[in-house]
Amino acid sequence: MESLHIAKNLEISYDPEHDFVYLNWIGFQNKEIIMKSGAVILALFREGKYSKVLNDNTKVTGPWQEAASWTSSVWFPDMIAAGLKHFAWIFSPDIYAELSAQKAMPASNVVKSFSSYDEAFQWLVGQQ
Repeated sequence: MESLHIAKNLEISYDPEHDFVYLNWIGFQNKEIIMKSGAVILALFREGKYSKVLNDNTKVTGPWQEAASWTSSVWFPDMIAAGLKHFAWIFSPDIYAELSAQKAMPASNVVKSFSSYDEAFQWLVGQQ
């Protein structure tokens, strides 16, 4: 994995062997932090070389529903316009974080949810 960005709440890496961006979200998230992190991710995609994301929420704690509608209605359409084709989302074991993630998922076949890294990885690497 090649490190692309490190912040307190999010580590972004690229897996060149399997050609996906790995988003490792950490700890409590709020709307401001999510929007700022979303802008970083979007900027990477606008460079044009990425199309797949493994979005890992297993270390996210607590609710972040105040950012859910923005994520679904603004960020995901912007990401798709920037080249996103496949987004594997591993939900947090924290029920409040999972509920926020479910609310943030757009009605799109680009995004698929999973409960484990292995399941998400297998699905993502199988996508063209």
